[in-house]
Amino acid sequence: MVVLPVAVLSLAAVSVSGWIRLAPDDPETWHQDPLTVSVGEQSNWYRLTPPAIEERDRSEQTGTSPAFDVSVSELAVTFDEVATEESRVEVLAGSATEEFVTYIQRSALMGYPDYISVRFLDTNNGGSTVAIYSRARYGSSDLGVNEKRVQRWVQETQQRLG
Repeated sequence: MVVLPVAVLSLAAVSVSGWIRLAPDDPETWHQDPLTVSVGEQSNWYRLTPPAIEERDRSEQTGTSPAFDVSVSELAVTFDEVATEESRVEVLAGSATEEFVTYIQRSALMGYPDYISVRFLDTNNGGSTVAIYSRARYGSSDLGVNEKRVQRWVQETQQRLG
């Protein structure tokens, strides 16, 4: 009597897990410019933008990106190395050479995808900066995972660029 409900629940859990891992990642949906995207009302995202972004677009979930004393191309290559060296990260669309790329990083246990769109920008003085929009596909809260990832990737990039 107990075996049938347990088997049904197990099959349902495996099906949901399979859908999460195998659901298509449409670049047209997820490759979004961090500077122009309309962010959601949920708390499952984090955005980092240059100081020039108007105050009206800022929230507790938006940080200010640092300036780097390197060219846009050097920043893009170094940041891309940092991002792709982490486990479970792949490129969904764009590239560092295009100066606009979207990464997917999946959670270790369930394979939930997070999408991280990055635009590399010239600061008009020979330096560069980034705009980043990191968000979860599923759920209404990310427990701060997106902010921690963005801050970690930016700090590691800063360290490598000295």
